[in-house]
Amino acid sequence: MLSSLKQRAALQSRTLVPDGGGGYTEDWQTVGHAWVQITPLGTDEKFGPDAIETRIRHRIVMRTCDDVVAGMRALVGVRSFAIHAVLDRCTANPLMTLMCEELP
Repeated sequence: MLSSLKQRAALQSRTLVPDGGGGYTEDWQTVGHAWVQITPLGTDEKFGPDAIETRIRHRIVMRTCDDVVAGMRALVGVRSFAIHAVLDRCTANPLMTLMCEELP
């Protein structure tokens, strides 16, 4: 299974930076890199008054790492994935699964 991890991902964590006016701006910092396998799971569509919003869900598999949590994101090339859940994280399993949504 490790040989199927063929794409390189940058793992990013969100930070809030003071904007000097009492508010904050969102910034993303790369906290690590990992080899991953991306598998599309399906799509959901929401119909709104002005547009149709399509959400594409993916499963990302990578080596087990304690530093990855929900709320982070993974960048693979020009694609960006919001990490919604981390599954199968245990020391006995060499791989863990990230349930993600591709961002526009």
